[in-house]
Amino acid sequence: MFQGRRDRVAAAAQDVALNQWNQRVAMCQSLIDIVNGTRALETNGLMLKSGELLLGQIQNVGLIEFRRDAGHWQGASQGFSIPIGSIKGRSVRYRIGETHGHFVQGDSHPSAVDHGTMSVTDRRIVYQGETKSTECLFTKLLGVQQSSGVVTISVSNRQKPTVLHFGSSLDDWVSDRVSIATSLYQGDRDQVLAQLTTQLNDLLAEKPAP
Repeated sequence: MFQGRRDRVAAAAQDVALNQWNQRVAMCQSLIDIVNGTRALETNGLMLKSGELLLGQIQNVGLIEFRRDAGHWQGASQGFSIPIGSIKGRSVRYRIGETHGHFVQGDSHPSAVDHGTMSVTDRRIVYQGETKSTECLFTKLLGVQQSSGVVTISVSNRQKPTVLHFGSSLDDWVSDRVSIATSLYQGDRDQVLAQLTTQLNDLLAEKPAP
């Protein structure tokens, strides 16, 4: 009984490994075909410029902006008065005036202000949302930073960087396409194809046993 259960667990693990391998092979081959120009992706509403190459799109991407909580005054006083005596039977009081203190800004925190589609081409990264859209041209690119589930793109014609949230499960997808996109923009097409071909051959040599 226990041997049969172990066999089923092992078979299920092999199936998962084989499915993951098939997905990685298909993704690598797809990128090779796209870079070679033998496969074109659906643009889903993105207007490509002449000769522009679409490398991929992902849906339900969050546009992140930093918003501040409400601020408050600190050290403020409404003032008060104290009696100091009387003149001709009338009470005389000395008033200490109010002070305004200083204003403390609220904490800043990231917030998703819109959701839409992120597109990566060999010339730009584009966000198209329900209420906002923006493009980051590689001609203006200052830098791209990626952390778990988030990419931050800085361009010279925009004061604030564009921050897009896509989820950690797509980290490899985004990093691969951004790396390929910027390399193609810099004219390294042959190098990109060579690296993708090497990666594909390595995957084919590591096929899990059925």
